[in-house]
Amino acid sequence: MKNIYFCAEKKRQNHTHMKRFTIIIASLLMLLSLQANAQNQRILLLESFTNTGCGPCAAYNPAMDALIANNADKIAAIKYHVNWPSATDPMYLHNTAENGARTSYYGVNSVPHVVIDGNRFNGSPGSINQSTINQLVAITSPMELCLSYEVDATANTITVHVMGRVTTDINASCKLYVGVIEKEIHFTSAPGPNGERDFYSVMKKMLPSSSGTLLGTLAADDYFAYTFSWELANIYNMDQLDAIAWVQNTTTKEVYQACKSSQTFVPFYANEACASDISNMKSVNCSGVAHPEFLLTNNGSNTLTSAELEVVINGETMKTMTWTGNLPTLASEVVELGEISFSFEDENTLEVRVASVNGSDDDIPANNIASYDFEGAPDIAGRELKLTIRTDTNPQETTWRVTNLATGEVILEGGPYDTPNHKYDETLIVTEDGCFDFTIFDAGGDGLSGSGVYGLRAGNITLFSGKRFGSSESNEFGYEVVAGTEEVHNVTTSIYPNPTSGVVNIVSKGEQNVTIYNIVGQRVFEGVSNGHLQIDMKAYGTGIYAIQVGDTIQKIVVK
Repeated sequence: MKNIYFCAEKKRQNHTHMKRFTIIIASLLMLLSLQANAQNQRILLLESFTNTGCGPCAAYNPAMDALIANNADKIAAIKYHVNWPSATDPMYLHNTAENGARTSYYGVNSVPHVVIDGNRFNGSPGSINQSTINQLVAITSPMELCLSYEVDATANTITVHVMGRVTTDINASCKLYVGVIEKEIHFTSAPGPNGERDFYSVMKKMLPSSSGTLLGTLAADDYFAYTFSWELANIYNMDQLDAIAWVQNTTTKEVYQACKSSQTFVPFYANEACASDISNMKSVNCSGVAHPEFLLTNNGSNTLTSAELEVVINGETMKTMTWTGNLPTLASEVVELGEISFSFEDENTLEVRVASVNGSDDDIPANNIASYDFEGAPDIAGRELKLTIRTDTNPQETTWRVTNLATGEVILEGGPYDTPNHKYDETLIVTEDGCFDFTIFDAGGDGLSGSGVYGLRAGNITLFSGKRFGSSESNEFGYEVVAGTEEVHNVTTSIYPNPTSGVVNIVSKGEQNVTIYNIVGQRVFEGVSNGHLQIDMKAYGTGIYAIQVGDTIQKIVVK
């Protein structure tokens, strides 16, 4: 899965790495009132369990497929392939985890097996006929659900949009499930011992996973809109791709409504913009400058041509601007908000607010705010900076650099690396005070995949870390060269960290004599620093020492 975003309500994140919005749902107050206990036409969810080695499946599936086809306006179907009696069923092997998850969800232990609307029918397909379908579809639904999708052959992705509106209270916790299916798969020779060559409504992927998306308890007038994207895999024919969705009780498994793409997709509201997915932000900031972007999505039936935007940081409006463009229904655009200057605090929240759309109020204002939490970078005083990188399978793609934000000068850089899946420890020697940007790059565009990870530490404190960051990821840290509380007579010399449990760094201007004395005045070390000298103090034991570098004398604690 490449991307998931929602247009329901904001959820704040509290991580130290780059944050993307997690999928959630919230009750939204409608501006259009709905009749209490409104009745909606039900679309049945039919889930079938089968296998290419199952003889009875070959006998029952043709009749079941015909029943589904004859009720195309009443049934949304999805078929899961289990791993018995043939563990080599190719459609099972294409997605073993999610086929297995739905099989376990219903406790299916024999095939063929059919489940309709979760708990309204659960058993052999031989017990289902047109009368069964007519009886079940006559039960009205407490909600409306619609779905649309598009396939991008160039990007090899399918993007599915789902919207729902509740018309009658559902006093139970619910989940939204989305399934990508291949409508028809034809083999020239049977892939299994039961002789079947034609398979229909085969599950290829569940979005975002077989766990679904938690909606919580739903009440009349609640509304939600979600978009999911998946990078295609194991598809026989892209022209046969389709998608279905359903809302299900998490306890009783009752399905309240299903939908399929062949239904007419009509947005529930005319002017319905959504703000989500703030990006190009650093999770740690010491410069007081940001260049945020956010995703603007049109979930309304009217084309979105303008929006009034506000950028708010820590409750203070920092910028207002007007976006103009041409976004048809379900289209999105990443909007650049320009440079924002602010006074940062220890904990900060940036909000992007859509104040109005198309010159009027938004029909669903509650999803017009996207937020991003970030930290103010602490000042690091003379502590050793250690960068740890565990490479992935493509170490040659990984590089990094440290930039002085006041001057724009790149003061440190590293990579690319040679050894895959290897831990590299780099010591970063900073010789000037200021606010610095650390950026890590991946030429392959997928960050550090697999077991790859990076982290920057000051002493024992992790300043920030990351893993899957796309092409690059940036954060900031403040640094003060001089360490400790002792007086330093020559500001061109830095001795750190202090206290230390091992190596001490001596950074000097030019060549300087270095002498170290213990607490009783004994000389324990003599040497020369040619700009940077490292001394392992563990060799002299714990205690208090005096380090003289030229005319500079500083006490240091070894613990």
